[in-house]
Amino acid sequence: MSQVATTAEPARWLERYGDELYRFALGRVTDAATAEELVQDTLVSALGALTSFRGQASERTWLFAILKRKVIDHYRRQARSPFIPLDLSPEQAPEAEFFRPADGHWRPEHYPTDWAADEASSRSDAALEQREFQAVLQGCQQRLAPQHLAVFVLRFVEEQPAVLICQELGLSSANYWVIIHRAKLYLRRCLEKNWFRPPAPPHS
Repeated sequence: MSQVATTAEPARWLERYGDELYRFALGRVTDAATAEELVQDTLVSALGALTSFRGQASERTWLFAILKRKVIDHYRRQARSPFIPLDLSPEQAPEAEFFRPADGHWRPEHYPTDWAADEASSRSDAALEQREFQAVLQGCQQRLAPQHLAVFVLRFVEEQPAVLICQELGLSSANYWVIIHRAKLYLRRCLEKNWFRPPAPPHS
């Protein structure tokens, strides 16, 4: 159970919250070293801001708020690279064929299949499956360009609104939607190749 304190106790932060902060960070970045760095930066920033802790929220809530800001700052730095479209192979259809121009959602004929239900029926260890899937997804995310990864994480992991993401990363609305479309297509194809493998055809 999470500790609740009305006064900050920095000497116990690592003991109380270190593992949880690390898991949170690792779920939002692509490598362990970056996750560790974000946690360290969070604790250093919290130490420097001790006078701002009033006990109106728990230590845990306060530290996680700082860490979330660190994650956003991390991706803002990552996204400073020029806008570069993902390299989709020539035989693949452009994103305009996959998404409705009015709202950016999948066209019905291209909507992703609910692979999870089929896969789950053939696997007995759901916890192991989840860990394996997260490892594959993280590997796919690592192949995204930094700017595309930043947009993807902020939109689908942090659930930030599009307007705020554009402000945070200095993107136009048009570039934002191109990045979203292409990142979704790339991750879909990467997962299809590495996780959602179609069943083998029956022997004739």
